[in-house]
Amino acid sequence: MYRLFCNERTLISKNFSEETFAGAGDVDIYSFDVENVAVKIKQWLEDDYMECLDLGDADGVVVASAIKSIFRQAPAAGGVVMIDNQFVAIERNGIPDLPKGHIEKGETPEVAAVREVEEETGISDLKIIRKLPATWHCYLLEGKWTIKKTSWFLMTTSSGMKNVPQTEEGISKVYLVDMCGRESDEFREKTFASLRDLVLLESQ
Repeated sequence: MYRLFCNERTLISKNFSEETFAGAGDVDIYSFDVENVAVKIKQWLEDDYMECLDLGDADGVVVASAIKSIFRQAPAAGGVVMIDNQFVAIERNGIPDLPKGHIEKGETPEVAAVREVEEETGISDLKIIRKLPATWHCYLLEGKWTIKKTSWFLMTTSSGMKNVPQTEEGISKVYLVDMCGRESDEFREKTFASLRDLVLLESQ
């Protein structure tokens, strides 16, 4: 089941996936099924009181095609860096977050994730262990709805912890959070909704 977050509100689609999103270009975006799903998504976006939209059994490619017809895309990548039984967190504009950023032209998600973690934290010698589930969230940018798919990777480092926040990106702190206990609970409580489930997977 995939979730698309818009602030604290959630769109749920059990048949949507990264694969259906990649293959959605083969579906007519003007078909009745796509238009019907698109109308529901637009209503959800415009109604601040509709906290959750569950698309139920809607075909995954149809959902992906509807999403592509509404949103412009801003793909990003980031890393969950494990050091012992702790993960690296940042504070960006006063909000606990994980290091991530836009994928530049010609980059793979893996390359972008390593680059962004290095730039935002100062941590080097990063090694990708495995891919984690992508997160999806949307926002208004210059009057246009934008969807950001963030590809996440579990990482380790041989260089140890660094604390060199990329201040020009609004990052004021780089710090470690214990996987279990109060620190992890506090991070999940204060971070973005799209990241709350992700941090539960980091030690698996």
